[in-house]
Amino acid sequence: MKNSSSSVVKLQRMENTATPTFFNDQDILEINFSLIKKLKEAASNDISKRARFNLHKSHQDKVHEMIVALHQDTYVRPHQHSNKTESFHLIEGSLVVIFFDDDGKIINQIKMSESENKLPFIYRLSSDWWHMVIPLTEFVVFHETTNGPFIKGETKFPDWAPEDKDTYEVEAFKQRIKNEVLGDN
Repeated sequence: MKNSSSSVVKLQRMENTATPTFFNDQDILEINFSLIKKLKEAASNDISKRARFNLHKSHQDKVHEMIVALHQDTYVRPHQHSNKTESFHLIEGSLVVIFFDDDGKIINQIKMSESENKLPFIYRLSSDWWHMVIPLTEFVVFHETTNGPFIKGETKFPDWAPEDKDTYEVEAFKQRIKNEVLGDN
């Protein structure tokens, strides 16, 4: 009989990733708030202001599940996924998912919270809409599920949204989007 006990999750960062990414190496995995705290610390200490723990074991897995921690200062560049679904289940905090047309005009938004009864805490996207995520609290933590395999370069980015490295343009873009979606903040 196999030992079915689970062990403490150790965060060991994957090499060659743009943001702190940690992989699961357990057959039975338990996630607790100690891990969430470590993810938030990793996000806070990284220039990208985000971190993720991959519950799946390989980029080739057919189902990808991740615990994602975003600090309010992160920039999730608008993007789209072809032939992918994406869902979020909020664990902590609040965020807004913003959807755009091909010219960068906002066409929809979903404000989400794990604590506000009137707002959804789960979302699913089943098409290739341009979208981005903006945290509304100091940290937002969510369980993300998508289909694999992960293929680097498969995610598309629009010309109308600045690249992460363009710091001034990113801050101006984020502020413009926040003002359009949330009013003056």
